[in-house]
Amino acid sequence: MIEFQYKREKENILISLKTDSTQIGTFHRIATIIYALKMDILSGELSTVIEQGHEFTIDSFILQADGGDTTQAAFKLGMMMDSLFSKNTKFEEILEKLQIQEPAVATFFRETPEFIFSDLPERNETCLYLESSAGRGLLYYVSRILMQNQIDIRSATIETDFETGRAKDSFYLTDASGKMFASSDLADKIRREILAPIQSNSR
Repeated sequence: MIEFQYKREKENILISLKTDSTQIGTFHRIATIIYALKMDILSGELSTVIEQGHEFTIDSFILQADGGDTTQAAFKLGMMMDSLFSKNTKFEEILEKLQIQEPAVATFFRETPEFIFSDLPERNETCLYLESSAGRGLLYYVSRILMQNQIDIRSATIETDFETGRAKDSFYLTDASGKMFASSDLADKIRREILAPIQSNSR
Protein backbone atom coordinates (compact mmCIF):
# COMPACT_ATOMS: atom_id res chain seq x y z
CA MET A 1 0.00 0.00 0.00
CA ILE A 2 1.00 3.61 -0.48
CA GLU A 3 -0.53 6.87 0.67
CA PHE A 4 0.82 9.77 -1.37
CA GLN A 5 0.04 13.47 -0.99
CA TYR A 6 1.54 16.57 -2.52
CA LYS A 7 1.04 20.31 -2.62
CA ARG A 8 2.79 23.27 -4.12
CA GLU A 9 4.79 25.44 -1.76
CA LYS A 10 5.86 28.58 -3.65
CA GLU A 11 8.23 27.27 -6.34
CA ASN A 12 8.68 23.87 -4.70
CA ILE A 13 6.69 20.69 -4.15
CA LEU A 14 5.98 19.31 -0.68
CA ILE A 15 5.29 15.58 -0.76
CA SER A 16 4.53 13.01 1.91
CA LEU A 17 4.18 9.30 1.53
CA LYS A 18 3.48 6.33 3.73
CA THR A 19 4.05 2.75 2.65
CA ASP A 20 4.25 -0.69 4.19
CA SER A 21 7.28 -1.36 1.99
CA THR A 22 10.16 -1.23 4.47
CA GLN A 23 12.72 -3.52 2.90
CA ILE A 24 16.29 -2.49 2.12
CA GLY A 25 16.33 -0.18 -0.88
CA THR A 26 12.94 1.48 -0.37
CA PHE A 27 14.43 4.97 -0.17
CA HIS A 28 16.64 4.32 -3.19
CA ARG A 29 13.55 3.51 -5.23
CA ILE A 30 11.95 6.79 -4.18
CA ALA A 31 15.15 8.77 -4.84
CA THR A 32 15.47 7.15 -8.27
CA ILE A 33 12.00 8.25 -9.37
CA ILE A 34 12.59 11.78 -8.08
CA TYR A 35 15.92 11.98 -9.92
CA ALA A 36 14.52 10.50 -13.13
CA LEU A 37 11.75 13.13 -13.19
CA LYS A 38 14.42 15.86 -13.00
CA MET A 39 13.59 16.89 -9.45
CA ASP A 40 15.95 17.50 -6.55
CA ILE A 41 15.36 16.81 -2.84
CA LEU A 42 16.07 20.05 -0.97
CA SER A 43 15.13 18.73 2.46
CA GLY A 44 13.31 15.82 3.99
CA GLU A 45 12.61 13.46 6.85
CA LEU A 46 12.56 9.68 6.62
CA SER A 47 11.27 7.47 9.41
CA THR A 48 10.30 3.89 10.12
CA VAL A 49 7.39 3.45 12.53
CA ILE A 50 5.43 0.55 13.98
CA GLU A 51 1.64 0.77 13.97
CA GLN A 52 -0.49 -2.09 15.28
CA GLY A 53 2.46 -4.44 15.00
CA HIS A 54 3.31 -3.53 11.39
CA GLU A 55 6.26 -1.47 10.12
CA PHE A 56 5.67 1.50 7.85
CA THR A 57 7.95 3.94 6.08
CA ILE A 58 6.81 7.54 6.47
CA ASP A 59 8.70 10.15 4.44
CA SER A 60 8.27 13.82 3.64
CA PHE A 61 10.31 15.89 1.19
CA ILE A 62 10.54 19.37 -0.26
CA LEU A 63 11.40 19.04 -3.95
CA GLN A 64 12.58 21.44 -6.59
CA ALA A 65 11.56 20.76 -10.18
CA ASP A 66 13.71 21.64 -13.18
CA GLY A 67 11.93 24.03 -15.52
CA GLY A 68 9.54 25.29 -12.86
CA ASP A 69 6.48 23.22 -13.90
CA THR A 70 5.75 22.00 -10.40
CA THR A 71 2.16 20.90 -11.00
CA GLN A 72 3.00 18.60 -13.90
CA ALA A 73 6.08 17.26 -12.11
CA ALA A 74 4.08 16.42 -8.97
CA PHE A 75 1.38 14.68 -11.02
CA LYS A 76 3.99 12.51 -12.79
CA LEU A 77 5.60 11.73 -9.44
CA GLY A 78 2.30 10.50 -7.99
CA MET A 79 1.73 8.25 -11.01
CA MET A 80 5.23 6.81 -10.75
CA MET A 81 4.94 6.18 -7.02
CA ASP A 82 1.79 4.13 -7.58
CA SER A 83 3.68 2.00 -10.10
CA LEU A 84 6.77 1.81 -7.91
CA PHE A 85 4.96 0.18 -4.98
CA SER A 86 2.58 -1.93 -7.01
CA LYS A 87 2.90 -5.64 -6.28
CA ASN A 88 2.65 -6.27 -10.03
CA THR A 89 5.56 -4.02 -11.07
CA LYS A 90 9.24 -4.89 -10.94
CA PHE A 91 11.64 -2.06 -10.15
CA GLU A 92 13.99 -3.27 -12.90
CA GLU A 93 11.22 -2.76 -15.48
CA ILE A 94 10.67 0.81 -14.27
CA LEU A 95 14.40 1.53 -14.50
CA GLU A 96 14.51 0.23 -18.05
CA LYS A 97 11.69 2.53 -19.14
CA LEU A 98 13.19 5.57 -17.42
CA GLN A 99 16.57 5.26 -19.19
CA ILE A 100 18.32 7.12 -16.39
CA GLN A 101 21.43 9.12 -17.18
CA GLU A 102 23.98 8.83 -14.40
CA PRO A 103 24.73 12.05 -12.48
CA ALA A 104 28.14 13.71 -12.75
CA VAL A 105 29.29 12.53 -9.34
CA ALA A 106 32.37 14.77 -9.27
CA THR A 107 30.09 17.81 -9.02
CA PHE A 108 28.92 16.64 -5.59
CA PHE A 109 32.47 16.58 -4.28
CA ARG A 110 33.92 19.78 -5.73
CA GLU A 111 35.13 20.52 -2.22
CA THR A 112 36.33 17.90 0.23
CA PRO A 113 33.21 16.16 1.62
CA GLU A 114 32.70 15.30 5.26
CA PHE A 115 31.92 11.64 5.57
CA ILE A 116 31.54 10.41 9.15
CA PHE A 117 30.28 7.08 10.48
CA SER A 118 29.47 6.83 14.20
CA ASP A 119 27.70 4.14 16.20
CA LEU A 120 24.77 5.09 18.44
CA PRO A 121 24.45 2.28 21.01
CA GLU A 122 21.30 3.78 22.54
CA ARG A 123 19.56 3.33 19.16
CA ASN A 124 21.53 0.30 17.98
CA GLU A 125 22.09 2.22 14.74
CA THR A 126 24.98 3.76 12.85
CA CYS A 127 24.80 7.42 11.87
CA LEU A 128 26.29 8.40 8.54
CA TYR A 129 26.77 12.17 8.33
CA LEU A 130 27.46 13.36 4.81
CA GLU A 131 28.23 16.98 3.97
CA SER A 132 29.12 17.83 0.39
CA SER A 133 28.23 20.08 -2.50
CA ALA A 134 24.51 19.78 -3.20
CA GLY A 135 23.22 18.66 -6.57
CA ARG A 136 20.47 16.70 -8.28
CA GLY A 137 21.22 13.01 -8.08
CA LEU A 138 23.33 13.00 -4.90
CA LEU A 139 20.77 11.03 -2.88
CA TYR A 140 20.06 8.72 -5.80
CA TYR A 141 23.78 7.94 -5.98
CA VAL A 142 24.41 7.52 -2.24
CA SER A 143 21.26 5.49 -1.58
CA ARG A 144 22.14 3.09 -4.40
CA ILE A 145 25.51 2.27 -2.82
CA LEU A 146 23.86 1.77 0.57
CA MET A 147 21.32 -0.58 -1.00
CA GLN A 148 24.02 -2.54 -2.85
CA ASN A 149 25.76 -3.09 0.49
CA GLN A 150 22.52 -4.31 2.10
CA ILE A 151 22.27 -1.27 4.38
CA ASP A 152 18.86 -0.44 5.82
CA ILE A 153 18.03 3.28 6.16
CA ARG A 154 15.90 3.37 9.30
CA SER A 155 15.51 7.15 9.30
CA ALA A 156 17.21 10.22 7.89
CA THR A 157 17.29 14.01 7.92
CA ILE A 158 18.10 15.74 4.64
CA GLU A 159 19.05 19.41 4.57
CA THR A 160 20.44 21.89 2.05
CA ASP A 161 22.26 24.99 3.26
CA PHE A 162 21.35 27.56 0.63
CA GLU A 163 23.98 30.05 1.80
CA THR A 164 26.86 27.63 1.27
CA GLY A 165 25.26 25.37 -1.35
CA ARG A 166 26.09 22.34 0.80
CA ALA A 167 24.04 19.23 1.45
CA LYS A 168 24.04 18.24 5.13
CA ASP A 169 22.45 14.81 5.45
CA SER A 170 22.26 12.38 8.37
CA PHE A 171 21.29 8.75 7.78
CA TYR A 172 20.54 6.31 10.61
CA LEU A 173 21.45 2.84 9.43
CA THR A 174 21.78 -0.83 10.25
CA ASP A 175 23.51 -3.60 8.33
CA ALA A 176 21.77 -6.62 6.83
CA SER A 177 21.63 -8.32 10.24
CA GLY A 178 20.17 -5.23 11.96
CA LYS A 179 23.40 -4.21 13.71
CA MET A 180 25.66 -1.16 13.93
CA PHE A 181 28.75 -1.21 11.72
CA ALA A 182 30.72 2.06 12.04
CA SER A 183 33.85 0.32 13.30
CA SER A 184 33.71 -2.49 10.75
CA ASP A 185 35.27 -2.95 7.32
CA LEU A 186 31.82 -2.40 5.85
CA ALA A 187 31.91 1.32 6.72
CA ASP A 188 35.28 1.68 5.00
CA LYS A 189 33.98 -0.19 1.95
CA ILE A 190 30.95 2.13 1.63
CA ARG A 191 33.14 5.21 2.01
CA ARG A 192 35.49 4.01 -0.72
CA GLU A 193 32.65 3.21 -3.09
CA ILE A 194 30.94 6.58 -2.64
CA LEU A 195 34.19 8.52 -3.12
CA ALA A 196 35.57 6.25 -5.86
CA PRO A 197 34.84 8.62 -8.79
CA ILE A 198 36.82 11.52 -7.35
CA GLN A 199 39.61 9.28 -6.08
CA SER A 200 40.10 7.81 -9.56
CA ASN A 201 40.13 11.30 -11.11
CA SER A 202 42.81 12.48 -8.69
CA ARG A 203 45.29 9.81 -9.74
